[in-house]
Parts: sequence; C-alpha cells; structure tokens
Amino acid sequence: MRFTVTYTTPNGEVLKRDFDGGTADEIRHRVQGEGNFPLEVRRAALDFRRRRTLNAEPLILFNQELLALLKAGIPLLQALELLVGHGKDALLRSSLDQVVEGLKEGLAFSEALERAGTFPAVYRANVVAGERSGTLPEVIARWLAFQKFAQQSRRRIVEAMIYPSFLCFVLLIALVVIFNVVLPKFAEVYEGSGIDMPKATQLLLTFGKVMRETVYMQVVVLVVAVLALRWLFGTDAGRRTWEKILLNIPKLGHLYRMYHSSVFTRTLGVLLSGGMPVLQAVEVIQRTSASERMKQRLLNVAERIRAGTALHVSLDQSKLLDPLAVEMCRVGEQSSALPEMLDHVADFFDQEVEKATTAVTSLIGPALILFMGIMVLGLLVAVYVPLFNAGNMVK
Repeated sequence: MRFTVTYTTPNGEVLKRDFDGGTADEIRHRVQGEGNFPLEVRRAALDFRRRRTLNAEPLILFNQELLALLKAGIPLLQALELLVGHGKDALLRSSLDQVVEGLKEGLAFSEALERAGTFPAVYRANVVAGERSGTLPEVIARWLAFQKFAQQSRRRIVEAMIYPSFLCFVLLIALVVIFNVVLPKFAEVYEGSGIDMPKATQLLLTFGKVMRETVYMQVVVLVVAVLALRWLFGTDAGRRTWEKILLNIPKLGHLYRMYHSSVFTRTLGVLLSGGMPVLQAVEVIQRTSASERMKQRLLNVAERIRAGTALHVSLDQSKLLDPLAVEMCRVGEQSSALPEMLDHVADFFDQEVEKATTAVTSLIGPALILFMGIMVLGLLVAVYVPLFNAGNMVK
C-alpha cells in the first residue's frame, strides 16, 4: 500500500513524499525514525494500481556498473546519467530516468529511489544508510556481495530440485498411462473369462474403474486443490498457516527456522554495517521479509527496542530466531561488534542449511526411483499373475 506523507524536517522545511507500507501508523513511525515529524499521512491516489518491483538480476548489474563509476571518482548524478538508457530491462531504464529527474530537482538519492517506486525496500534502506554515513560505495559493495550470495544459494536449491521434480513428473505420467490405458485393456481381457483373480488384482481393477468413472469428480478435486494452494501461498493467512505446518514438522521445521534466521541476521548485518540504527534496520526487515511469521513478530521486537529493550532480549522474548542467533546478538551488542557477529552466525546457518539441503535432495532421487520401481513392480505383478495362473491351468 502506498501513502503520501506531508512532514517537517529538523530544519523546518515542509516536504511531501510517497512511502510503501502496510498501515498509516507504520509509515508514521518510519518518518519519525528518520528524524522528521509527520503532519499528514494519507493513502496515495491511484493506489489500486500495483507497482512492479525491479528483478534482482538487472538491479545487481546496474549496481556493479554504478559502483565502478563511483570508485572512479565520478559524481553520483553524472554516473547515473551515464547509465541511463543502458541495459535491456525496460523497467530499470524508466526508473533511472525518474531517479535522475529527482536528483536534478534536489532530492537525495534515497528519496529519488523511493519516488520511482520500483526499487526494493532493502536496497533503498542500504542507500539511506550509505548517505547518512557518507560511505555509499562501500554500502553498495556490501549489498552486492549479499545479493550475489543470495542468488547463488537460490540457484543451488533450484538446481538441486530439478531432478526430483522431473522424477515426480515421470511418475505422475506413468500412473496416468497405467490407469487410463493399460488397466482398461486388461479389464477387457479378464471380463467374463472366468480367470481366478487374486484380491490384489481385483482391487487394482476396481480402483482403475473408479478412477475412470469419476473423471469429473477428479477435475473438481484438482480445481479445489489449485485454489487451496493459491490461498496457501498467495495470501497472508495462507502463508501463516503454511509456516505453522512447516515449523511443526520434525527436522524440516528446524531447517526452516535456521534459513530465516540466516536471512534476518545477514540482512541486519548489512544494514548495520552501513550505519543504519538498529530500530530502523529491524523495521526495514519487518517490511520486506517474505515470512509472515517474521513480519508479525518483528513488529513486537521493534516496539520493545523502541521502549529501550536490548536487541537480543527483544529477539529472545519473541522466540523468532534460532537460539544461536540470539546468543550471537548478545555477544555482538556487548562487544560492540554486532555486524561482524551477525555475519559470522549467518555464514554458519548458510553452511548448515546448504549441507541439510544437499543431503535431503541427494536422497530424494534414489527414494523416488525406489518408490517408482516398487509401484510399477506391484502393478505388473497384480496385472500379470492371473495370466500366468491361467496358462498353468491350460497346461
């Protein structure tokens, strides 16, 4: 949801900007967290139009080029003007045009990015941190390193799931062919033949007959299943339900918690390294998290931090992260090395998740092949045993 905010700066200027967020109170807290005073918060006009967000790949490529220009000593505005029109992504090109126009009007880089409305919130938060600390190139470099790692991890998981997915597809096709082509042929052969059929064969033929006679019912069930999946993964309530299911599954729930602990600690470490305050960094992660459970609990964490509670105490009370992550936060706060500790624990979680994912995906393939073999063997035995019995009787 997009809101238009009229606010005053510490210098007394009255400005107006658009913000993305869930509620007006959330936006008001964000404006106050930036050191400004909100005068009016209202829903932006034409909010029913869904704004697109830049894909990761073109955004990473753009920042690599921008970082190279900034390190070469070229001013930000001139560097952006050099990059305008480059790249194959049309959304990025149009967004850069808006950003350059905003800079020429006197907006800060982060304000111009927010007005464009297509840059991810975590990226904008990093830019804000870089502007405030005067280390924009270093912050962009850290953000790039984080994004490259995230892309590689995502790619490894996708590649690991290709083979099991292919096996599942083959199994599904095989079952469809068996129940719709093979079994009807054998049912015709056995019908009225007087062959004594084992109970397994009778059960299999009956099941095949039921499957063929309830095609419309199966279509209805399939449609209901698709709608249920869309609700489960496409709505906030559905995603919360799915997360509860995952967390209650032994081993898998622990792995899921470790994964989100890794994402949280690494993102928080990047934001804090750029000079962003803890409270504002937690609010940024709360807005951008893919986990509905994390979004809800980080609201409480932010409120506790705002009330003066330490970060590790707030996280411990929320029961949000793996206990190791909370402990590392405590050590980092006490040693004034919180970003470094967060990076260390994120590296550990990433290694554990990668090892567990590799182990699971390496077992899925053989397990599916074994399952397919047993199922096909059982079907063949159930179908052909009556024929063998009939042949023996003839002899």
